[in-house]
Amino acid sequence: MEIALKKTQHKAALCIIAVIMWEFFSFYGLKAILVLYFTSQLHFSDSAAYQLFGSFISLVFITPILGGWLADRYCGYRYATATGSVLIILGHLMLTAFGQNVFIGLSLLTMGIGFFKSNAVCLISTCYYHDPVGATAAFSWYYVAGNIGSMLAGMICPYLVENVSWDMGFIVAAFGMMLGFLIFLASKRYFKWEQQTKKTEAWEHLSLTKKALLTGSILITSFLFFYEILLHDWVAYLLMLVVIMALTIFTKIYRGTTPAHKKGLIMMAVLTVFVTSFWVFSNQVSSSYPLFIFRYVNRTIMGWTIPTGMFQSLNAASILIAGAVMAFLWRWMGRHHIRPQTDTKVSIALILLVLGFGAMTYASRLASEHAPISMFLPILSIVMLGVAELFTEPVMLASWGDIAPHNSEGRLVAIYFLFIGAIGNYLSIWISKLTVDPVTSKATAFTYHTAYSQVTRIALALLGLLLARIVWRKLTHIFHTGSS
Repeated sequence: MEIALKKTQHKAALCIIAVIMWEFFSFYGLKAILVLYFTSQLHFSDSAAYQLFGSFISLVFITPILGGWLADRYCGYRYATATGSVLIILGHLMLTAFGQNVFIGLSLLTMGIGFFKSNAVCLISTCYYHDPVGATAAFSWYYVAGNIGSMLAGMICPYLVENVSWDMGFIVAAFGMMLGFLIFLASKRYFKWEQQTKKTEAWEHLSLTKKALLTGSILITSFLFFYEILLHDWVAYLLMLVVIMALTIFTKIYRGTTPAHKKGLIMMAVLTVFVTSFWVFSNQVSSSYPLFIFRYVNRTIMGWTIPTGMFQSLNAASILIAGAVMAFLWRWMGRHHIRPQTDTKVSIALILLVLGFGAMTYASRLASEHAPISMFLPILSIVMLGVAELFTEPVMLASWGDIAPHNSEGRLVAIYFLFIGAIGNYLSIWISKLTVDPVTSKATAFTYHTAYSQVTRIALALLGLLLARIVWRKLTHIFHTGSS
């Protein structure tokens, strides 16, 4: 009986991973074309396009907190994930139906991703209670599947946009989520055990009418709330409120733990600041990079013009290829007892960040002298930033798992994602706006060069600070070892 249950739960996890792959397809297909859509179709200024894009992506990283809370308290992970899938599909379709009022579609997408993101991941976890080995393997597949979905989206959606129509780009993104939703519905037979858990017991006893009324009231209220937030650009105020709550939770965890854990939490908090800074800069791949590539890069190869948004698929492709290499390298280093610490790995990410933006700084300088320029330097920059991700998110998540006090891992990881996702994306608006000429409200080759030069210098300074910390750590260790 136990073996049969494990097989069923394993099949359930594989189905959820397939659904998540299509959600990645849906989301990253949208990211690949959104800034270009704002500027070329809705005729937003570059600054306004960056502002709305950054606000939307930032909000997407806040709403899973609400979606996760509702699932925990009321309806369970599966119902919340299904609701999120439907909202994501509707959001994409509303972008085609109400193109000029883009806030309708973006609000629905914000809600949908909020219901889907955290709860789909939690569904994978529920399939592997008391099986950490199985969970580790499943999340490895989750990471691979997600990047496959985002890579495919980065190729397909931009191609359709430039060769068929903008509507087709959004429709295909919706179709991707529809495929995921159909897989999710087909997997229902693998989740009978989940309906018997205490988490969904109260929800399952509600009548269909009460479920519909409760769901409807929550969705309508949420839609109106997020619509107003995006329409009036109040994301910063919401973000400040959520950050205050997150810091309060972190402080409570810190005060209630041991001195050894306190030291580890301080170290991870400092590294989170560095990693958040990395994402502030790295997020330019989907915000300011597309407009630079569209305006100043020769995208024609052998008579075929590469769609601008397609360059973002290189990010996911580099993660997949370099990830396989790094997985082999980490195992080899482990066998030889070479275990670089977390701050050392993060410093590698910052080195790649400096090199990546150095390439774009030089590319923008060439563009100011003569355009269009070769696509080599932008491609090199995107690939470097993609590889750099392997030294941030997986490394930090593993370290949070090791350092977090008992029963606090979930909250600390949520706070980490809040910083790198919501804060990182919102602050990246400032970097994007540095590329805009305040007189013309449009980014030029000269303003790109000025902005990317500043980013490179700031990244170099951050790298210097982190390297100084690493040297200090090693000297302190040598001193204590020698004195003992």
